[in-house]
Amino acid sequence: MYRKQHKKDIHAEAVKKRRRTTKKPYSRSIVGASLDVIQKKRAEKPEVRDAAREAALREIKERIKKTKDEKRVKKAEAAKSQETAGKANAPKPARGPKLGGGGGKR
Repeated sequence: MYRKQHKKDIHAEAVKKRRRTTKKPYSRSIVGASLDVIQKKRAEKPEVRDAAREAALREIKERIKKTKDEKRVKKAEAAKSQETAGKANAPKPARGPKLGGGGGKR
């Protein structure tokens, strides 16, 4: 028992070790990209891929800048129209008689 617990009789017991079956890698298409498109992108040089990525980012940034500029222009026009409309039609606040009791200590 002692020898078994302290692994003294290892050479006596030759037990086969189990081997796990390894999964073989394979390629398949993903939603939105077919297998040949994925393989083309994988095969192209990193410089080409980086250039395409930078061009896409530049285009996105320009689009965002354009929308921001349009929003800013609309906001300025809206503020301008409110100022002119507010100055022309704004009646002065009329003060009516004070209502309520004398309220203070006497």
